[in-house]
Amino acid sequence: MIKDDELTLTRTNYTSNQLRIDGYYYQKLNNNFFSIYCFYRNGVLLATGGVFSSIQDMDKYLYDEFINRQEYKNYKSNWGGFLIQGNSMKFERWYPSDPPLKAYVRAGTILNDTTFIITEVYRMKDGSKTEVQTLNEIYHFKSFKPKPDSTNKFIN
Repeated sequence: MIKDDELTLTRTNYTSNQLRIDGYYYQKLNNNFFSIYCFYRNGVLLATGGVFSSIQDMDKYLYDEFINRQEYKNYKSNWGGFLIQGNSMKFERWYPSDPPLKAYVRAGTILNDTTFIITEVYRMKDGSKTEVQTLNEIYHFKSFKPKPDSTNKFIN
């Protein structure tokens, strides 16, 4: 049996206020919006993916696919965990691929409570960073209620 990568970040409750978590974060490139991430107090990360032409499209997608339907709970690649220490943050999740699923860490800096920048992505193998890439991804906050539920069978 092919085994998916194990997450290397330990899920830790988020008790600080460096980032707002009453909504989602997105990246804007040119005229498109990408990569919706929801962070939760229990240290869980939900990645919804997608490419959108407006914030309204992102909101509609979240309502339609993640509030009204619950299928997202069955896909391991939607889930991960995050860790914030001071103004540094990192999150790790599984990414869709042919089995086995690979887990990657995205790491960066919190600029303020509604903006962070991811500067590095890597995969952990045998305690060492591999497949390291430098990035410059800026994520912005959008208030959103109700958020999708963070309950899942992949992150304990």
